[in-house]
Amino acid sequence: MNEYLCHDFKTPRVDTSRRLPSSFRAIPAIFYAALVGCAYVMTMDYFHYKKALAQKTEAEERKKASEAQRDSFKNEKSDLESEATKAEKVAQWMEGARNIQPIAVKIARAVQTETRITQVALERSEQVPANLALTIHLNGSKVSSELAAIESALGQLLYRSYSPQQTKNGDVVEYHSTLVRQAD
Repeated sequence: MNEYLCHDFKTPRVDTSRRLPSSFRAIPAIFYAALVGCAYVMTMDYFHYKKALAQKTEAEERKKASEAQRDSFKNEKSDLESEATKAEKVAQWMEGARNIQPIAVKIARAVQTETRITQVALERSEQVPANLALTIHLNGSKVSSELAAIESALGQLLYRSYSPQQTKNGDVVEYHSTLVRQAD
C-alpha cells in the first residue's frame, strides 16, 4: 500500500454533519428509566396476577362452601317439611282416633237383657281414620228394635250410621255399618 493513502486516513477531518443537541444525551437516561419503570410495572402486574388467582380460588372455595351449606339447608328444610307432613297426618289420625270405649259402652247399654251380643268389632280405616267400621252379631227376639236403640245411642256420641246392612244367619243377626263422626 501506498503511504499517501495511509497518511490521508490519519488526517483530521472536518465534520460534515452537525452534532446532536446536548439535550439528546438524556435519551439513554430516559431509556433506562423507562426500562426500570417497565420492569417495576411488570413485576407488580405479576404479583397482582398471583394475588388475583389466589383470591379467585378462595372465592370459588367460598362459593362451593356456601352452595354446600345451601344444599344442606334445602335438604334439612325438605326433611322438616316431610316431618311436618307426617306429623300433620298423625295429628289427623289422632283427631279421628277418638277413644272407642264410650262407643262400646253405649252399645252395651242400649241392648236389653234378653238380647245377647256375641261379637262387636270396631275397625278404623287408614284412609279416613275418623270413620269406624262397626260389626255387631246379635242373638234375640227383638233385634230390629235393639239395632234402632244402638243407632240412637251412637247418635248421642255424635256418630251416625252410614250404609247400614243387616244379614240374618239363623238366630244371629249380623249388622255392618260405617260410623261417621258428625261435626260439633
